[in-house]
Amino acid sequence: MNPMEFAIPVEDKQAFSQYYAKQIAPKCRRYESVRQEAAAKYQARSKISTPITYIGLLAFLACFALSIYGAVVLDFEGGVFFAGFGGAFGAGTLIAVVNIWAGNEISQLRAKIVEEIYPLLLGYFGKSFALNPPNLPELDAYNDYGLFPEYDKGYFQDSVRGQYLNVPFLMRELMLLEHKGTKDNRPQYKTIFDGIVLEFDLPKKFSGSTQVRQDKGLMGNGFMQFKQQLSRVKLEDPTFERQFEVYSDDQIEARYLLNTATMERLLSLSRFYRGDLEASFSNGRLLIKIACKHNYFEPKLDLLKPLDFADDIEQVFKEIHEVFDLIKALKLESRTGL
Repeated sequence: MNPMEFAIPVEDKQAFSQYYAKQIAPKCRRYESVRQEAAAKYQARSKISTPITYIGLLAFLACFALSIYGAVVLDFEGGVFFAGFGGAFGAGTLIAVVNIWAGNEISQLRAKIVEEIYPLLLGYFGKSFALNPPNLPELDAYNDYGLFPEYDKGYFQDSVRGQYLNVPFLMRELMLLEHKGTKDNRPQYKTIFDGIVLEFDLPKKFSGSTQVRQDKGLMGNGFMQFKQQLSRVKLEDPTFERQFEVYSDDQIEARYLLNTATMERLLSLSRFYRGDLEASFSNGRLLIKIACKHNYFEPKLDLLKPLDFADDIEQVFKEIHEVFDLIKALKLESRTGL
């Protein structure tokens, strides 16, 4: 596909086309013959794995039904339950093993291509951009923003570091878990947050603390205000007011931060990720938390077809430019005092 045909911002088309031809296209050509070989192996093995999978599924269902019969009807007598359970476990294991065998080469190649191509793709935006760089902040470093629910365990997945208009930022996938007891001597957890966080180092210095929270209704909003001891800030945008509640210890500063352009960008981010958004200006930084199922830089490659990064490239541009537009709307690059 001609890079000039990618659905990316017009101002990027010419420059990215040249970058693609120099940095990415040679890698794609080099991997194409390897991809063809891996795809041929997968298709050949699929002729074996596909019928085994169907037969295995039927066997799994039959054995599972037998185990239920042995447990409910026979009350675990005669060994029927254990025979059915063992058969179901064996069928499930066989399905997993045969499919791993069939797709082993193509899975490894996919991971290798993504590992090499995605850093190159991010490199178009600048040398500061990196996928999963080392020495990132630990989870505890984000607790002071006051946006996270109480959690017992959490972990990050993919992270992207970059800089735009002299504003460093960090995008990270995050999951927070709450301990819900123990079962079979193993701790059980419930997911209480699954989404992304975006952190910006602000050149401006803010003396106050301002939070943008989801509207939780009259009682929920009242409890939130009491809990954090911040004052409610009334804004003029009715669309923003229907979705969010704003709290701050500095009314003037909060209104300066949340001008019309800023509110539009926060609403746009919420729509883009189709998730609940909350934000906190504190300690010279801005943290945005969005609960969503969006996976950053989740490859869309289909290695059974000729290499085509169009979908991945267009998605990366959308993700990165959402951040760029927010920085411009907030005028985060400005060092003018409030």
